[in-house]
This record gives sequence, C-alpha cells and structure tokens, in this order.
Amino acid sequence: DLLDDLAARFIENGWSLKWLHREIVTSATYRQRSVHRPEMARRDPDNKWLWRMNRRRLEVESWRDAMLAVAGGLDRSLGGPPRELTSVENRRRTIYGTIDRRDLEPVLQINDFPNPDAHSPAREKTITPLQQLFVLNGEFCRRQAEALVARLHGEAPGGDEARVQLAHELLFGRPASGEELQLASTFLSGEGATPHENWVHYAHVLLGSNEFLFVD
Repeated sequence: DLLDDLAARFIENGWSLKWLHREIVTSATYRQRSVHRPEMARRDPDNKWLWRMNRRRLEVESWRDAMLAVAGGLDRSLGGPPRELTSVENRRRTIYGTIDRRDLEPVLQINDFPNPDAHSPAREKTITPLQQLFVLNGEFCRRQAEALVARLHGEAPGGDEARVQLAHELLFGRPASGEELQLASTFLSGEGATPHENWVHYAHVLLGSNEFLFVD
C-alpha cells in the first residue's frame, strides 16, 4: 500500500526524483533514531514495523573519510589520479584510492571491500578481530589521533573540558555527558605518560568507538 501511494504521488508530481527523495527522507519513519524502547521491542522484536531505525555501520570509504574530516585533514578536491591509501601524504577521499586487483589495500581488504575481480551486487558485512586490531594498531588511525589532538588544542584553548566537549561535538554530533567528562578528566590526568600522550590515547579511543563507526 505504501509503495502504491508513493508511486501514485510520484506520478502526480511530474515523475520528480527530487520530490520522491525529499518525501522519503523527511518522513517521520526515515528520521527515527535507533534508540531502544523496551515496550516496542516486546511488541515487534524484529523491527518489522519500523518503530526505530536500524543501526548501520559505515562502509570503509565513509569511515576513513569521516576520520580524516574530524581530524581536520580531509582533502575535498575533486578529480585527479588515484593514490595509494597507505601513503602518509594521501588525505584525499577514499573513492580516489588506488584499487590493485592483485594486491588490495589492507584497509579495504579488512573492512569488507568487495572483490574487484568479480561482480559484487552487495557487500558482505563481517565483524572480525582484524578490523579492531587495525583501529588499535594501524598507523593511519594513530596519525589521525595525533591530528585530532592538534585540532582540539588549536580550536579549544580554554582547557581540557572545552576540548573534550569539542571532541564529542566533532565525532558524535552531541555534547559530552557529565559522566563522560569525569571519565575523560580521570584518564587525561593519569600517570605513566605525558599529557600529550594521554590526549593522543584518548583521541584514539574516541576514533575507535562504536558511536563513531555506527550511524544511529
């Protein structure tokens, strides 16, 4: 019934795809959050009737681009030749990364990039230890953590609390809670490392969090 209604109104509006996209993305159903509600979960545990948005993990291209963007280093220029994603100087969008069919880049291979030698109608979604190990130990993630710390100190000179708030706004699109501020303060004042190292470790944790990786 919903598809019939959309099809009829699509025709009435001159077969405008722009109208159709606007009608869908501004609907109450499409704009729902993925917040869990126990009473609804009991009535519709499989979310068949769309009482919430299903959480969605970012694809590797969006995830890498988002990390570069929040760290302040994303090159948004259009066009040009492809570049190796492992290059330290490569801060371009991932869509411009070199695709070598015989030697696929590790960041793509680990994060469900489709096999470039075969037709792939859809990506297979996996959760493996290698994905998190790449986040924890990968050189790319460490560099972005360093860059994020530099950005936070440059844009929020008012102290640690202001920087923590800015980090949450940049990465998660929301302010930090009181509990998160307290945890951050405890972590950043920890002994055994320099203040800068603590900040880099803290930024690294935020970049590797599920809240950054998943769209709510």
